[in-house]
Amino acid sequence: MRLADKVTLITGAAGGQGRAAAVEFAREGSKVGLLDVDVAGLERTAGLVRGAGGEALSVAGDVAEPADVRRAVERTVAAFGKLNVLYNNAGIFWAGKGDGLVHELADEMWEKIVGVNLKGVYLCCKFAVPELIKAGGGSIVNISSLAGTRGAPRAHAYSAAKGGVIALTYAMAAAYAPQNIRVNAIAPGVIDTPINQPGWEADPEKLPNTLKRIPLGRVGQPEDVVRLGIFLASDESAWITGTVQRVDGGMSIV
Repeated sequence: MRLADKVTLITGAAGGQGRAAAVEFAREGSKVGLLDVDVAGLERTAGLVRGAGGEALSVAGDVAEPADVRRAVERTVAAFGKLNVLYNNAGIFWAGKGDGLVHELADEMWEKIVGVNLKGVYLCCKFAVPELIKAGGGSIVNISSLAGTRGAPRAHAYSAAKGGVIALTYAMAAAYAPQNIRVNAIAPGVIDTPINQPGWEADPEKLPNTLKRIPLGRVGQPEDVVRLGIFLASDESAWITGTVQRVDGGMSIV
């Protein structure tokens, strides 16, 4: 098991990619702390982790709230004795539901989207880094997006936030390398998660049109992202830091 004897804090763990990460990280041997605002979803995820033979701690909270993030880190360390990996997965995507063109964005919408997608990453790193240093180093995996590498034309707040995650990844990788903390980002393309599914249901042509832009001919599954996350969290990637890894079926090359 590639993550044996490691402890991971996973944000946005109540569903989608976060739930998949929790289960797969546990199968690879990691104990997992789980943070999300969705209490019921958290408990379902924790149950799946335990069903897979893993150990899980659920902490209800908002990644954009400093007190909640501090509590999640403290409780994870108290429960499992240390912290080795931070998996910054929590995010919101509201294209067509408030996010849009910059001149049309309401201030509160900008603040909410950037708050979860970028401030949340900052806060989790702020409170996790001291624990990673205590543990002798570790790995931070930040989930960005293809929108962070090239922009989403009708989701400007999301694009700005995910681009900020990439810039923060580079800066932290350089700053914390002497403490043996590696920082990498993953930029997923179109993934089959609850964030995207309502749009496909509302517009029957949306998914077929999307598939035309993906050379590998399918949308990604949460596990496609998580498998790379496990590699970046594990000692197999011990000489990899400051990278942005695209997981997009080739979408970014066409």
